[in-house]
Amino acid sequence: MGDRVIDNLKKKYRNKKVLIVGLGLQGGGEGAARFFAELGAIVTVTDKKPKEKLLQSNIRLSDLPITFRLGEHRLSDFIEADFIIKGPSVLWSIPEIVAAIKSNIPVEMEVSFFAKHFPGKIIGVTGTRGKSTTTQMIFNILKFSGMPVFLGGGLPGISTINYLKSLSEKDWVVLELSSWSLSGFHRDKISPHIAVLTNLYPDHLNYYKGMDDYFYDKKAAYLYQKKEDYLIVNNYVNDLINEELNSKKITFSKSDFPYKLNFLSGDHNIENAAASLKVADVLKINKEVAVNIIQNFKGLPFRQQTIREVDKITFVNDTTSSTPIATVRAIESFSDKKIILILGGNSKNLPIGNLIDKLTDVEKIIFLAGSFTDRFKNEIIIKHPTKAKDKVFDDLKDAIIEAVKLAKTIQSKTENEKKSVIILFSPGATSFSMFDNEFQRGDEFNKIVKTL
Repeated sequence: MGDRVIDNLKKKYRNKKVLIVGLGLQGGGEGAARFFAELGAIVTVTDKKPKEKLLQSNIRLSDLPITFRLGEHRLSDFIEADFIIKGPSVLWSIPEIVAAIKSNIPVEMEVSFFAKHFPGKIIGVTGTRGKSTTTQMIFNILKFSGMPVFLGGGLPGISTINYLKSLSEKDWVVLELSSWSLSGFHRDKISPHIAVLTNLYPDHLNYYKGMDDYFYDKKAAYLYQKKEDYLIVNNYVNDLINEELNSKKITFSKSDFPYKLNFLSGDHNIENAAASLKVADVLKINKEVAVNIIQNFKGLPFRQQTIREVDKITFVNDTTSSTPIATVRAIESFSDKKIILILGGNSKNLPIGNLIDKLTDVEKIIFLAGSFTDRFKNEIIIKHPTKAKDKVFDDLKDAIIEAVKLAKTIQSKTENEKKSVIILFSPGATSFSMFDNEFQRGDEFNKIVKTL
């Protein structure tokens, strides 16, 4: 079946001008560029980031006849293309995309293009938090139950579109779907066979005009489902779904997973587990098997990940926490510990009220540079004067060294045995003031911690 799909796509795109907009710092457009070049298309890749920032992706594609337009967009590339693949973080409203659409040039996105042509079944996982963890849990359940399943969507290092070369109608793919990726599903009017909505909080308000626009993109996960499809939704989000659905709706809550997680903590992970178990139930997978797989899931890198413990100081990397509510959840996960929180970065224009209240539960706060810190630092210091100082760190290593000093001070004041202290790196903001992305930020944290 993969051969038949590819043969049809070769006929359609051979010798056509295909423009890939956004190579991406994580190589997001790399897979699409390779895919269309191997179909025989005339491929151009354009990205406003400079060549030196995109060097690795550029090198990996050097074996293919691809034109690179880096550091700029040229309008001519857009209006002279036969087909455009737009990266998820590229706005639909940029002038070049608007001009292409006005010129009746089809503009799609990689994951929705894959979904439109994939002959098998798709499980799509979306939500503000918990997407990656729930996606991986579901994938593990299917895989260890013997089903032919693959992982894709917004996960780093995975090129979903290239699955079209080999997969058949017997295969399943579990996709992590961001709101940005789902905007492409709206345009193609498609939804996954099983959609999972983990939760919904304000996010990406530096990208969207407001919550309504953000939630509208999320709705593409289920709006175009058919009667044989399923929507699995967190019970507290259920009231926001006021459309008449074609699909079968199933709600979940923490109470649907009354079992112990052996390696994960926090109520949010119990909700992720409950959602995953509902998927297993829909697919008629043995419940005991599914529960065992979920219970023994060890978590993903950069999500409340313990890196090491030295002298009863535990270093936890939660770099993917790029929203205030994510940091709230991280603090809740370690509520029985003394926490030194490394916080800050660039703002997404999100409300911070819940986080300011939750900071009552931490011992000390260390600020990293960025617009989030500029905006909220004084408010945090006024509310928590004994926990936070005015100093802002523009070097992550210096911030970690300061955190270690504070941890040792806390331990020295504890009578008898040393008290365990958590240094929690959960920024609650994006990384762009100091790093290219949250994964680079997380890698740097790990490297520094391992040298201490």
